[in-house]
Amino acid sequence: MRWYLLLALAACSAETVQLAPDAPAAAAGIPDIRCTDAASLPGRELRHTKNELIVEMGEPRHRGVDLIAAESDATQTFAGALAYSDADKALEDEDVELFACTGTGWRSLGTARTDGDGRFSLAVTGDGRLPVGLRDVYGAVADGTGVWFLALVAPDGARMIVSDVDGTLTSKENEFPTSLAIGTHVGVQPGAPAMLAAAAAQGITPIFVTARGDLYTQATRQWLADKGFPRAPIHLAQPIVTLPGSATVAFKRAVVTPLVERFDVVAAIGNRASDV
Repeated sequence: MRWYLLLALAACSAETVQLAPDAPAAAAGIPDIRCTDAASLPGRELRHTKNELIVEMGEPRHRGVDLIAAESDATQTFAGALAYSDADKALEDEDVELFACTGTGWRSLGTARTDGDGRFSLAVTGDGRLPVGLRDVYGAVADGTGVWFLALVAPDGARMIVSDVDGTLTSKENEFPTSLAIGTHVGVQPGAPAMLAAAAAQGITPIFVTARGDLYTQATRQWLADKGFPRAPIHLAQPIVTLPGSATVAFKRAVVTPLVERFDVVAAIGNRASDV
């Protein structure tokens, strides 16, 4: 397996990144703020009776888009989608209240309403913005379900390392979709968790970018945690399938370009030439 590594600075060279036995929770120097219990909305009901039928279709498949913001950003935008069952049936025109973990509890960021695709977005400005840190965010729905995701607010110019997932961190390119079809195990590239943990220990925040559909956000997050990768934001594409080639390149460029503009991206790792 070839890794295509693009170095912008020597900060991530072999001389500075040493293998670490245990993956850190988050990049050193950025507070890692967690909550154990989900926020709730007691006494609230869904806006539409028809959506009660959607809730009964199957398990929630909600997902959040992890926030990646610079400390100086005037607006922090929190987004995601609400859906149910293996059919990924969207919950339309319903409210989701977003909460940020303070370390001692939850603070409401405000309420967003889903569109026709079940997607929501909430722009937070002024004093409502989150301070520097990596923290839990929770989107609570009136039916008692919700979604956990992450918000990273980093100092302007903070060092980051961006990594593809499939074929770069997984042991084979198509191992994840194969596992969905036949239930096989998804392996990990030897040394990958330790390398990114070592980078995080030196204050280099990992950012995971994959063209997997965001339907698989929680599965991707769980796999990274189970394999010992540092806790860090992940960004996935919206379509269930994004084919290799121009569509994948466009998606990854859209994620990476704002990072390069606001932060010090010291390295990017992929397993395809198109990742470069």
